[in-house]
Amino acid sequence: MRIDMASRVVYYSWKGHTEKVATALAKLLGAELVRIEPDRECRIGREAMKAFLGMKSPIRPTKNDLSGIDALIIASPVWAGKVPPYVNAYLDSVRGGTGKPFHVIVEMGGRGDQSAIARVRKALERKGMEFVSSASTIEKDVESGAFAGTLEQFAAGIRKQ
Repeated sequence: MRIDMASRVVYYSWKGHTEKVATALAKLLGAELVRIEPDRECRIGREAMKAFLGMKSPIRPTKNDLSGIDALIIASPVWAGKVPPYVNAYLDSVRGGTGKPFHVIVEMGGRGDQSAIARVRKALERKGMEFVSSASTIEKDVESGAFAGTLEQFAAGIRKQ
């Protein structure tokens, strides 16, 4: 990654696992860290069903204009093989990203990473952005701190662009 390259790591975290991953990644990259926050308290059962159906849920205003950003990294948990409805809402709101590269990292209990990554990829490619890379972390590895190697490798790939 060029020294002067402005990157933004945008994440949603329900239990704190994805926040831990996103924070560590932003630090490795020297990137801006932006949290996606629900507009109101969420009821997990209802929100999980909305994730499964690919729906959106309202989020608080957040930095969605990529005009001054060179690269975007989306960090999301995996819910039923999908991304949470709050991530869907953010992806829908992104603007100013045409022609810009993006990367995706998902955090999961055990599986479903490829379909979640595909969802993010499809949403941002529709906005004219260019997919570069993806990675996955496992909840138990995040809890134990054993995800550093995965994160280092992912960050190294982002820096190369």
